[in-house]
Amino acid sequence: MGLDDANAKLGWYRGKLSKIETGTLGLSERELSTLLAYIGVSGPEAEQVRQLGAEARRRAAPERVSDWAKQYIPLERASSEIRMVYSEIPGLLQTTCYARTQLSRSPVVTAADLESMAGAREARGNRLFQARAPKVRAVLGEEAMLRRVGTPDQMAAQLTRLRQISELPSVSLRVVPLENGPHAGLSCPFTLLWIEEARTTIAYVETLTGADYVKSTSAYTLAFDQAASDALSEEDTRALIDHYVGKNEETG
Repeated sequence: MGLDDANAKLGWYRGKLSKIETGTLGLSERELSTLLAYIGVSGPEAEQVRQLGAEARRRAAPERVSDWAKQYIPLERASSEIRMVYSEIPGLLQTTCYARTQLSRSPVVTAADLESMAGAREARGNRLFQARAPKVRAVLGEEAMLRRVGTPDQMAAQLTRLRQISELPSVSLRVVPLENGPHAGLSCPFTLLWIEEARTTIAYVETLTGADYVKSTSAYTLAFDQAASDALSEEDTRALIDHYVGKNEETG
């Protein structure tokens, strides 16, 4: 039976099953039961699927993010390796105070959502301190250390958290010095998500009002490798972060 016919029989809008199959739309407990009954699955097999459905809903619990990033959060959670190149400190590595100040300057984030969205960013980063954390390889431009977001004390706290994250066994954090010139990844920041269960890599590229999920990732992989080749070692990166922590503490 075709998808259109199945949607019609289930009383769902056209395209709903397609979104479910591609993972862009989840099922409620009631919708899953309706689907199982329709395709004739019952007994222990149906119960196993219901348990999987409950686990999927738990893992995909909504977080306060922009509408176009809602698909990103489950992908980030499912990833076993995350590679990123950014000219600023990315959301996964932000403190609540840093995120609050950054988001407050966004023309598309409402005041009502500001606090919860800022807190959600730090909560995402907290998962890096837990068991079975994904492997993270982050390359940042030195400009991320220089651009003050919030007060000097808040910036010092953000850099201190960055320093703590850099010491985690699952994290490799390196900085590209300003003197090493331009890089494609720093002018077009991105995240590469390796999802082992699906044996696939997805590039996430966010803009002011939207995001692209790119499956042809060779150019992004090359951009990451180029930035990494010009970055400081992990040890020298930590020394540079310590330097900027001290400068902010002196100013504060």
